[in-house]
Amino acid sequence: MNAVLLGPLVGAVLVAAIARHRQLSAPLVLVITGLLVGLIPGVPDIELRPDLVLFVILPPLLWSAGLESSFINMRRNRRSIMLLAVGLPLATTVAVGMVAYFTVPEFTVAAALTLGAVVAPPDAVSATAIGRRVGLPRRTMTLLGGESLLNDATALTVYKVALAAAIGVATGWGMGLATFVLAAVGGVAVGVVFGTLIVVIRDRLTDPLVESAVGLVAPFVIYLVAEDVHGSGVLAVVVAALILGQRFTRAHYATRLQDQAVWRAVQLVLESLAFLLIGLQLPTVVQNMQGVRFSTLTVASVAVFITALLVRALWVVTFSYLPRMLSARIRQREPAPTPGAVFILAWAGMRGVVSLAAAFGVPLTTLAGQGFPGRPQLVFLTFVVVVGTLLLHGLTLPWLIRRRRDPPAQRALRR
Repeated sequence: MNAVLLGPLVGAVLVAAIARHRQLSAPLVLVITGLLVGLIPGVPDIELRPDLVLFVILPPLLWSAGLESSFINMRRNRRSIMLLAVGLPLATTVAVGMVAYFTVPEFTVAAALTLGAVVAPPDAVSATAIGRRVGLPRRTMTLLGGESLLNDATALTVYKVALAAAIGVATGWGMGLATFVLAAVGGVAVGVVFGTLIVVIRDRLTDPLVESAVGLVAPFVIYLVAEDVHGSGVLAVVVAALILGQRFTRAHYATRLQDQAVWRAVQLVLESLAFLLIGLQLPTVVQNMQGVRFSTLTVASVAVFITALLVRALWVVTFSYLPRMLSARIRQREPAPTPGAVFILAWAGMRGVVSLAAAFGVPLTTLAGQGFPGRPQLVFLTFVVVVGTLLLHGLTLPWLIRRRRDPPAQRALRR
């Protein structure tokens, strides 16, 4: 690790510690700090490396979130989670892609759909970090957690298909569907195999330190193996973590205590680094936009940002009520959602570091040697959606939660 990355790492932990001490939202403070630091003259530009996010930051965070998730609650809410984790990213990809295609002249259809796939998934880091901070209801956290654990697999698979078409690799609907199925099946299979294997290994260990060490290494190995066999590394890590989490109560109490302490510390460090890196991308993003018309960029930014918000809101509201209206079985099996919970779920769509990593992972040229169509605009629009949703949702969600928990009569008495 060189000094260019060590500095942000240390700074991120310090800023997070101060924010937590002051009872502030650490994700928001870190993003704003990164934006301000990036504007200081002389500060080295730190471009987000996709391999750093996808192979170093993402696997342990998914693993930690999977260990904390309840498989029983996820299974109980599987219909809603699958609609959010599979249907919503696909709908967002198409809607944002079409809007981007008509507002950015440089985009081809494939390049526009690539942008749609990049900004489609609400980020696991953002959703769980801000959700814990504002104290979202349990079922809402279950839906958000299940969505954020699985939607990366959907969006990144669609991203690979759209990117292949954009750079000139021959592809079609059949090949795209085959890629999606292979990623899903391969990821689940690798996750089941490694999850079961780790359970067997840990059951035979008696040293809590070694057990924790196995858990620290596991997400990286699982992610790499799944990606090597063209499966979804995200799904593989999540499935293995859920299997291990279901058997967590069988572990020795010393192992459970140590695991919880270790993973909370790892989570704090990686989440803090991720949010700070988001803000630090501002200079790089702005430099790449030289020569692009400001008016066109403004129209595209507003259109893409609003589309990303509206698609989620319409999707969540529609599928919270429509299936219950059409099916008596669903009405009997699932509790009726409250308007407040539906609104919070529709509004809690923060994008994060995975979207930026995917955007920066878009190659500079196509296979024909020409520049990738609209790559600077793609990166800039991704940055707008990521930072915009983090700031907008992060600032408004705590207020909405407080109003939901604080009836008007109580507020009037305090006044």
